[in-house]
Amino acid sequence: MPDTTIGSVNTNYSMIDGPVVGINLGTIIYGRAPEEGERQSLVRYLEQLSNSHRKIRVIGLGPSRLESGIDLASVYIMLAVQKRYRIVRKLTSFEIIDYQRQKLRIPHELKPDRCLPDQAIIKIGKHQRYGWLMFRAELATETIAQYQYLILCGAPGSGKSTFAKHLVWALAQRGLDQINHQTHLRGWTDKRQLLPIFMPLRQLAGALAGNDLGLHAEPKIGLLLDALCDYLQTHYGLDEPRTLLTAGLNQRHKVLFVFDGLDEVPVEANEHSLDRASLLRFLRIFADHQPNARMLITCRSRAWTSEYRMITQWPMHELAHLTGGQITHFVHYWFPQLVLSGVIGHDEAQRYSTELLKALQHPKRQKLRLMAENPLLLSMMIFVLAENGVLPRDRHSLYEQVLGQLLGQWDAKREGDNLGQAIGDERITSQELRNRVLDRLCYHAHMQALSVDGRGRIHGRELRLELMDYFNRVKVADPYRAAERCIAYIDQRSGLLHPEDAGMVYAFAHLTLQEHSAGRHLLFYESIGQILALRHDDRWREPIFLGVGCLTSESLGSSKISELLTALIDRYDYGSDTCKPSHVWYRDVVLAAELGFDRDWGLLSGTGIDVRRIKREIRLGVVQMLHDRQHAQSALEYFYGAAMKPTPLLVKERQHAAELLAGLGDPRYPIDGTQWQQETTHLSQQFGREGTHYWRYMPAGQYQRGDAGTDIAETIEKHLGDFDPAGMNHRGQGDTQIGDVGVVPHPYWIGQFMVTVEQYQAFIQAGGYHTDRWWSTHGKAWKTMIACSEPWWWEQQTLQQYINQPIYGVSWYEAVAYCNWLNHYLQPMLPVGYRVCVPSETEWMSAAYNDEHGQFHNYSWGNQPLTPEHAVYDWVEERRPAPVGLSRMGDAPCGAADMTGNLWEWTATLDGKQDEHIDESAVNDACLITLRGGSCYDNVTTILFAANDTSLPINVSYNRGFRCVIARR
Repeated sequence: MPDTTIGSVNTNYSMIDGPVVGINLGTIIYGRAPEEGERQSLVRYLEQLSNSHRKIRVIGLGPSRLESGIDLASVYIMLAVQKRYRIVRKLTSFEIIDYQRQKLRIPHELKPDRCLPDQAIIKIGKHQRYGWLMFRAELATETIAQYQYLILCGAPGSGKSTFAKHLVWALAQRGLDQINHQTHLRGWTDKRQLLPIFMPLRQLAGALAGNDLGLHAEPKIGLLLDALCDYLQTHYGLDEPRTLLTAGLNQRHKVLFVFDGLDEVPVEANEHSLDRASLLRFLRIFADHQPNARMLITCRSRAWTSEYRMITQWPMHELAHLTGGQITHFVHYWFPQLVLSGVIGHDEAQRYSTELLKALQHPKRQKLRLMAENPLLLSMMIFVLAENGVLPRDRHSLYEQVLGQLLGQWDAKREGDNLGQAIGDERITSQELRNRVLDRLCYHAHMQALSVDGRGRIHGRELRLELMDYFNRVKVADPYRAAERCIAYIDQRSGLLHPEDAGMVYAFAHLTLQEHSAGRHLLFYESIGQILALRHDDRWREPIFLGVGCLTSESLGSSKISELLTALIDRYDYGSDTCKPSHVWYRDVVLAAELGFDRDWGLLSGTGIDVRRIKREIRLGVVQMLHDRQHAQSALEYFYGAAMKPTPLLVKERQHAAELLAGLGDPRYPIDGTQWQQETTHLSQQFGREGTHYWRYMPAGQYQRGDAGTDIAETIEKHLGDFDPAGMNHRGQGDTQIGDVGVVPHPYWIGQFMVTVEQYQAFIQAGGYHTDRWWSTHGKAWKTMIACSEPWWWEQQTLQQYINQPIYGVSWYEAVAYCNWLNHYLQPMLPVGYRVCVPSETEWMSAAYNDEHGQFHNYSWGNQPLTPEHAVYDWVEERRPAPVGLSRMGDAPCGAADMTGNLWEWTATLDGKQDEHIDESAVNDACLITLRGGSCYDNVTTILFAANDTSLPINVSYNRGFRCVIARR
């Protein structure tokens, strides 16, 4: 073999000038220049792999329009992951001043609604080492490059499988030395090449079914290699796949296994498939035995549970929704492809493209915009618009229009016949066939779902028998012959049903359409008991939601929806006197809330459903779950590995429930003046975690402060890592010695929660920023100087699902103004000499760390090790704090919540004056104010050592909030 890699090679498909195809990757895989036979085998495999993934299947237009699909590289949009960022550049000194004065604005052309995520500025933050920086979103390819093992999750249609297939295609092309703009992977150098191995997990689970994998003894890794080799040989014609795999796995991190669709593997094993958990355990064992391998697994977000996370211990990241810039590029890429394919003309493409983008930007079409943030739904919109010029109003309507178009392919005349004529009875239409036969077959197929991508397969014999039965019932002449003609017609037209295995079986065009039809049948024709039996199977989650959407549009559907929602919120099992386990009931209540939100409570109100009653019961159920300390204890035990069936709701599930509660009206805290007065009229003098009252009592006395007194600032610096999103110089309790005592001369009451967005909104709506008497002299001057009328980042905080999270972006002056405003309403109810104010540092620490005996504990909850069930920390990916009160096990002894993590809290104490509360009127812009508690963006080190911080009263940050106390001043 020649030493050089320059020359030309004649492949099966084209003459390629430049690098000799296969030499570069072959050398990487074999650790030497490959022999000619090895190179040719590798080239054939890469070419076959590339050709298998170069087209994207089009659904929404029948096969007569786009039989071969669309070229994936021509329409592919770079995808980002949620809540991960890359540095763009440093802020200039002038920009830093503007930012601190809340006057810095991101240039219009760099906003996410204008450009792709590799350029869009989405965040400004302070790096501990580099100062103030602009950040963009991290691309999925950059995330893949960073991790050896990764779980990539996303919602249905978010682009998981498309991303995986595009990655495999690009890597195959790069292995063929085709380095160009289409095969460029952001975050990868052009020299970086990997051997891609792609396999649907559904097929892998099927290949391993019935085998003893040795999961509890000696694992039989060879079985997995056998399954992979069989797949590579069968699907891609790879000669001697084990030789290539063995060579690749002997090199460090040169083989990337791309396993698609974990959510399509059954939860429970059957004769055809391994179960999901066992498959994951086997893959984890395989990874342990093959440390050189890289692995990417895709999965629907909902299906990736805490159990699976604990099995693998691998990082999981989710694909982000499409931004406005991505949507615009998506539309501009797709319509020209429809023109090239002859679907529409150039003028139509221009008109439809403009119409769609204008509709997506219209303020009254938010639901349409939300749908467009999903790549699959956006592509369906484009096809529906291209086909009939009508845009759908919601997800259910979109699927109905797509199905209508696919079925319309059967009704349209082609070569002289339509469906009815082919059958021999023009009464028969595609819609009739769907209503009477296909939906039910689809339901049973989804129940079995034996295909490699999760789509159910309808056996040809079963389809024939169902058609014969239907034709016999509607008196079609010669039902047997009519069924044969119908199947022959479906084979010719395809569209909705695709014949496979020479017509032995049929599968739906796409899993999403199968789910829609299966859900339609489930909600229309099956009993409430059957629906409830499937409600906790994540494969049936989307069909249930889509089925409820179908039912909503039916005049008689409201009674069944009402029955379903009532059965979910009821404490008793449907049709019995058996009380549901609390874990089951809590999940049912959350599911009812999700269904109502998905279908729009306002829309359901117009159908005659008693929405008010249902929402009230959901509120009560979610609040009970958030207050349930026994349930929180179970969650903690489950986090530590205790086996439980059913499982309790861990913190992420509780976060979702609390966000749904925000949309229903969170009753856990007072908002308006009347509620505040009712909450304050009878102040409890009972110390402890019991009760749900807002003001938590702290008796007068001496309270210990601090730990062993070792200076840990250096330890914190070591463990914080390179990026501290808060940009704060945290300090540990090293300046506090054991036995240091804080004196609280009078009893006081501290708020159970930090002040929420909804509570602060009442202050704004009451004219809080325009009423000078609430503001100190220096606070008023600051407010006037920056011309603010609301906190920083206010618009994104006031989204409905976030209003029960603590307010952030408030300066110390704003916190004081809120307390002064609230004090005005509550003064008549307060003991003499008391007022509402920001707590002093001693008051804050006494409430956070001391029990009823004044004994100091390491953490708010005691001395147990920190877990996510105790506090909200390492939350950088969320880009916002959690709703208040998620971590019940982290409550302070007095019952105050979130005193560790979530947000740093302003105190009324100057730096170095720990025993004093300051005169608010004397605070000026140069004072250093103490903050306590740590934030959701901080890591375990900062949280563990209860770090404190100081800041100027004018500074705002997305990691700072405050809570109120009623104290003697």
